[in-house]
Amino acid sequence: MQCIHCRNVFQEIGDAFNSPVDAVGILERAATVLVKQFRLKGCHFRLLSRDQRILEDVASVGLSEEFLAKGPVDAEKSVAEALEGKVVAVTDCATDPRIQYPQEHVNEGIVSLLTVPLSTRGQVIGVMRLSTSLRREFSEEEVDFFKVCALFCASAVTHAMFHRILEDVTESIKSSLDLDQVLDGIAQVVAEDLRSRGCTIQLFDERGDRLKLRASFGMSEQFNDAVEPITSAAAEEALGEGRCVAVLDARNDPRIPYANEAVREKFTSMLFIPLMCRDRAIGLLVLYTHHPYRFSDEETHLMMAIGEQAALAIRNAQMYGAIKNRYNTVVDDFQQWFEHYCVYPTPQRNG
Repeated sequence: MQCIHCRNVFQEIGDAFNSPVDAVGILERAATVLVKQFRLKGCHFRLLSRDQRILEDVASVGLSEEFLAKGPVDAEKSVAEALEGKVVAVTDCATDPRIQYPQEHVNEGIVSLLTVPLSTRGQVIGVMRLSTSLRREFSEEEVDFFKVCALFCASAVTHAMFHRILEDVTESIKSSLDLDQVLDGIAQVVAEDLRSRGCTIQLFDERGDRLKLRASFGMSEQFNDAVEPITSAAAEEALGEGRCVAVLDARNDPRIPYANEAVREKFTSMLFIPLMCRDRAIGLLVLYTHHPYRFSDEETHLMMAIGEQAALAIRNAQMYGAIKNRYNTVVDDFQQWFEHYCVYPTPQRNG
């Protein structure tokens, strides 16, 4: 492997990072330069689905549409070792039992395959798969280089995920002024865009002294019923200080009083985001992840911005709901008055 190849790859990826393209565009440019510089058959990026069961196609170069559409890729069967953070080399795709679709690889002309995990802050979010048309064993030096490339690409994907939420939350908010629809839309957007275990939203009641669950996406009803009446120390910290509070392992953190529920629900890390409106918390958004995840400062700042945007939308929906209720009350009162005095007037007595 020549240094000029490495320089060309990092220059191309670096230029992509600094250009106004999304995560898919960055990955496609990275795949293109990797295929060219290392004489590969193809390069394919797949990300884990939100339920962590399927690897979904994101970007590829050098592979046919027929091959990409061969069927769902089962994460457990196809790249189990890679999802544990290991680089997996397959010398012969036709005979290796770890390959889920051996005949399709043969038809595509793929002989050898290198699968590199896309990891960020301790969590594997997908894989980068490098394929060759000739039997090939990658050197240790090449593997180390590809691992660095995968780190850059994983960072790009995660960065794009968090930034896309703000846009999607804004679009979701514009779609309705109904409070329940706004809350459900926010919870779904946050969970799906981050491919997380789930998301819940709690709002303070009318007296402002108790949180009530108002929206949930990805979490079971059993979990919601068990946790709603419980206020954790992490939640109180987020609400009291008006900042995001991260919990790396909910199963062992003393700030989380429902460790057993965390085990049953199969989530590990949590992020508590206060919904701030005019320097006052009106509720709490909680994000749950499948695996341990260390949120960066940039990510928590972005989630605070999302929380503020959501809080504004919630307050607008609440005000709209209050005005609508008052309007309906006025209409009902007018209808009763009209029917009483105009439709059925009181008979007048003759003097």
